[in-house]
Parts: sequence; structure tokens; C-alpha cells
Amino acid sequence: MGAAVKILVVDDEKQICKNVEKILSKNNYEIVQATSAKEAMEKMAQDSFSLLISDIVMPEMNGLELLKLVKKEWPLTKAVMMTAYASTETAVKAIRLGALDYLTKPFTPDELRTTVDQALIGELIEAATTEKEREIIDLDIPFDPEEVAKYTGEDYVDKLGPSDMPIVEAAPETLENYCELGAMLCDIFAKLENTCKGGVKTGECPQLKAKKKKAAKAKKGFDSATLIGIDHPFNYEEVISITGPEYIHNLHHEGYAFLPYEELKQNVARLMKKDPERPAVVREIVQEAPLAEILVIDDEVTVNNNIRKILSKKGYTVDQAFTKNEALEKIEQQAYSLVLLDLKIPDVKDLELLKDIRDRRPETMVIIITGYASIETAVESSRMGVIDYLPKPFTPDEVRNAAERAFQLAA
Repeated sequence: MGAAVKILVVDDEKQICKNVEKILSKNNYEIVQATSAKEAMEKMAQDSFSLLISDIVMPEMNGLELLKLVKKEWPLTKAVMMTAYASTETAVKAIRLGALDYLTKPFTPDELRTTVDQALIGELIEAATTEKEREIIDLDIPFDPEEVAKYTGEDYVDKLGPSDMPIVEAAPETLENYCELGAMLCDIFAKLENTCKGGVKTGECPQLKAKKKKAAKAKKGFDSATLIGIDHPFNYEEVISITGPEYIHNLHHEGYAFLPYEELKQNVARLMKKDPERPAVVREIVQEAPLAEILVIDDEVTVNNNIRKILSKKGYTVDQAFTKNEALEKIEQQAYSLVLLDLKIPDVKDLELLKDIRDRRPETMVIIITGYASIETAVESSRMGVIDYLPKPFTPDEVRNAAERAFQLAA
């Protein structure tokens, strides 16, 4: 009988580690536990593991950061992520970083065993991603502190680092010595016991008023007659050879000079006769390459048009398709750099249109846009090569940022 398969389970909740060990030990797997990403890395350095099962939300270093490090240092180690805070965003990131699956807590023993078995026997295939894509994936996990505290307690939330949840800035009105009139922190306001008599009387902040006066003085125009040594350095003889002495004579007349056209033509002819072999200076005009083509596939006309307008303003050229047949026809005719694909289109079952696009144009990047977001479709589409997943409704910035991230990969 061969040696038992070693699995490393990482979760800052020790009881979760114990439960996973209890479930998988019945399948003769050897389980090693770690309660932090740091401890997990130390154990990985000391031993060889076939599979990593890691929580995502953990203090100090989160699970996505751990996953990225593990896949970089030990690329043959397979990985499955688990979380009680499931989102399509982290699901896509996990799969694109190299995870084989994404389990949402609570899961059943059968769900865990099935996923682990499929991962180890090769039924779950790692998504094909480039090193560049893995490098630019944002590993931050934005969670609501109150939501996390509801399940873990205040102490846990206090331990979470900047990678685990966003920094929340204090509202200006909660800051000490904050003057609403000037919209700033003010020492004078503080010294006057949070009052500003002068400002209340005039309706204007005295400090800002003084700064405006000072700036106005600084912006006063200058007298060009007082400037010394301001001129254009050129060789008078060279200018005379083309324009003649009359032009030089008139240079001081406020920038205006009159030179008859016939005289100028004769001077140029004389110069060419004197030095006919002078090589011409050829300047190559560099033309900017047009921004990559984008195809938006969505049967909702309003949504499709809005996306086109948003991306067109950034300079992208955007084509549109509203039906399955129209989309396939355009994909067949042209190799688009990026496709934004809605999941719910008439006559399209599940992810079949995505599969058709990936089969016909494997080099084309695809972003999913959907009003029916789910962890299952996020995971499965990411395995099929989708680089981003936008649940509707989304903001113009979210669409623009997703497109820009996509073209970062292609650069």
C-alpha cells in the first residue's frame, strides 16, 4: 500500500481545521493543519503536499496571497479555496490564481470529499493563466467589518490587516477641530473654542480669504519691458542667408517683419545653388496604433448601448451583437481583442456561447456581464478562460477598469 496523500489545511479557526481533518481522514488522507498563512508557508517549506485547502479571510496574510505564493514556489501542489464570505469577485480571482475549486462554507462532508477526490485524480483542471495575469490580480478582499464581526467577533476584526478589508477614512465632521465653514482643520477655530466669529459674520473663512488675496497678488501680470536677456538664440548669418538683411532689420519691430515673396524665393534658390548636396532631414511620423476592438454581446439594447458609449469615450472601437447568431457571425468574421458577454441571451444554454467563443477564438479575452451572478458560473467561466466577471448593475468605472485590466494583459 502506497504512502497516504498529504493535504495541508489552513484556517485561522482551529475547529474548522479539525472538522476537515475528521472528514478527510476517513478517506485515508494524511492531514496537516496550519492556523495562519505564515505557518502554512513554513510547513510547505519543510514537507511536500499534494493538496492545499485554505480559507480566504485570515489575519495578516489572506488566502489569496497565500495561494499566489504557493503556486509560485510549489506549482505542482494543487489548491482548493474555502470561505464563509463567498463572492463572485474572489471566486474568479481564486480560480485565475490557480485554485481548482472554491467551496462556500458551510459545506457538507460529501461536498468536501467529492471536491478533494476530483482535484487529486485530475478531474478538476487548473485554469490556463499567464504569469503576467497572476501578477496584476488585486489580492485585496473588500469586506464590511460589521458583517465579518457578526460571525467572528470584534477581536477578530481588529486583527485583520489592510489586505483583508478596506481602509475607512473618518468623515470630516467627526475630526477634532474641523471647521465646516472652511472645510478644514483649523487651529484658530480650536483656540476660539470651536467658533469663528469673523467667519460667521462675513460668511467666509478668514484664512481662506487671506490666502486668496495673497494668490491674487502673486498672479499679477509682468512687464515684458523689464525682462532682461530674454531672446531666441540663433545665428544671424544663417537667418540672413534665407531671409535677407531686411528681415533681421525688422526683428525688433514687435515681432513683425515684411519680406517680399519674390525676394525670399530668390534667396532660397541661391542657397540651394550654393549647397545642393545638403541631405534632407527626413522625419518619420509615428502614428498611434488604434485601440483594440471590443465586441459587446447583450440582448438588452439599453445595456449594450450604454457599454458601447462608456468604452467609446475611452477611445476604444466597439462593435455590438444582440443575438447568439449575430455574435457568432461577428466572431467568425473578426478576431476581437476583448468580448463582453452577457450570460442570459435567448437560445443560449448555460455557458455554451462562451465555449463557442473560446473554441473559435482562444486568443480573445472574455469578460462576463450578468444580472444572474452566481458562484457556480463565476468559477466555471473562470476555468474556461474568463478574465473578469461583472454582476449587473455595474458602474461606468467598473466597466472601464475591467477593460483596462484586460488590455494590460495583452500589452
